[in-house]
Amino acid sequence: MTINDPMTNSDLIKANLPQDLWELAQEYSIPWEFLNKRPDLIELVLRSRSMDKPEEKQSWFNLMPMMTQEQIAKLEDILTREKNKLAEIEKKYDEKKKEIKKKYLLRWQNMGYIKKINEIQSKESEARKQESEEADSLLESALAA
Repeated sequence: MTINDPMTNSDLIKANLPQDLWELAQEYSIPWEFLNKRPDLIELVLRSRSMDKPEEKQSWFNLMPMMTQEQIAKLEDILTREKNKLAEIEKKYDEKKKEIKKKYLLRWQNMGYIKKINEIQSKESEARKQESEEADSLLESALAA
């Protein structure tokens, strides 16, 4: 970007980063050359969970122009491995949540099934009792006549 270049960091952010990062990226002073040429690296820094404090992220943005290509590659490798590892953990966590939900859903369904069976058995028992009472009543009235 030159002095005559009308594109601002805000424009570069909107042009090169995903929309969900625009607001966050505005909070930092990010070197325009990295916004322009390495938005993938900027995104990795912004999404990094290991750099949880804004000061840490800003410190890396400040260091980037002074870093060698090898250092930049190492930083990118570290942040990419972090991202992949977190995605892997998240996937396992989601699978575990699904297993637990399924397990409890089956329990709830079984409880509903058992409850229905108990209700049916109770109704059948009540019906048998009523039939028995009616039979006894009929038998008594037949014998009394």
